[in-house]
Amino acid sequence: MHGSDTLGILAGLSTAVLWTATAVFFEAASRRLGSLAVNVLRLLLACLLFSGLSLFRAGTCFPRGLPGDAWVYLGLSGVVGFVIGDLLLFQAFMLIGARLAMLIYAGTPLLTSLAGFLFLGETMSPLDLVGMGTVVTGIALAVMAKPSAKLSTEPPEGKSAHPLVTRTRGILYAIGGTVGQAAGLLLGKHGARGINAFTGTQIRALFGFAGFLLVVVITRQVRPIASLFPRLFRGGDTQTIRRAFLVLALGTLFGPFLGVSLGLVAAQRLPTGTASTLMSLVPVLLIPVSALAFKEKAGIREIIGAILAVAGIALLAW
Repeated sequence: MHGSDTLGILAGLSTAVLWTATAVFFEAASRRLGSLAVNVLRLLLACLLFSGLSLFRAGTCFPRGLPGDAWVYLGLSGVVGFVIGDLLLFQAFMLIGARLAMLIYAGTPLLTSLAGFLFLGETMSPLDLVGMGTVVTGIALAVMAKPSAKLSTEPPEGKSAHPLVTRTRGILYAIGGTVGQAAGLLLGKHGARGINAFTGTQIRALFGFAGFLLVVVITRQVRPIASLFPRLFRGGDTQTIRRAFLVLALGTLFGPFLGVSLGLVAAQRLPTGTASTLMSLVPVLLIPVSALAFKEKAGIREIIGAILAVAGIALLAW
């Protein structure tokens, strides 16, 4: 294996680990602040972190000297991936539950692999394809097993059968979110050719933040989100809000700042489908987290799914 492949695989696996921690942090923050507020604030904090890093590295808060097409593709990647993809996937969670939505989302590596072949001319060896299929199968088994604490979100209608229209809408939202995530990764890889991954992710975060600001204005949520800041210093729930912001800050550090940047490193050095496969391991990694943090016993399907996922990664790294 070439050194770049090794670094790409390590970056992809590191992304999955960081996103697993991020999922726990952002869920906790969303319970106190609301999902839309968390989405906006995480990108605001990420932009501040990237600006600080850019100031330290290059003496300027914003990237300079980049070609125009890099801004276009990375900007589109931020809007399509961070905004559209996430919003559609979160809506799917509410309509059909996280398990079914995550099962559909598990198809992201297959979609990104096909898109990479069609639009970027990428190819994968037969062994890579077998490894990717094995990982995706393992993820699907883990998601379809008995719900863990982090994958048990049920739709508002409860556990009874969903009305056909609601279920159809939820499935379409999940498919849309999956397409958005795949397209965001593909656009990001194309735009970040020859560009530092942190610089590329900063541009994605800037456009993603601008996109969410537009959503906030359209949905008339500016005042509710802005009201969170005064509550940091006064009000009966000051300590609760401060803890929520601390958890949000940790999630931002591990997710949009480090995790997404390492994900772009993986996409730069590996075929898009392989990078996406490695980054999709979050449901599998949540199994030991749920066992340790919530004392949940892993079911046989979850164990088999985890074993298959590890075996698939071994094939990809062969």
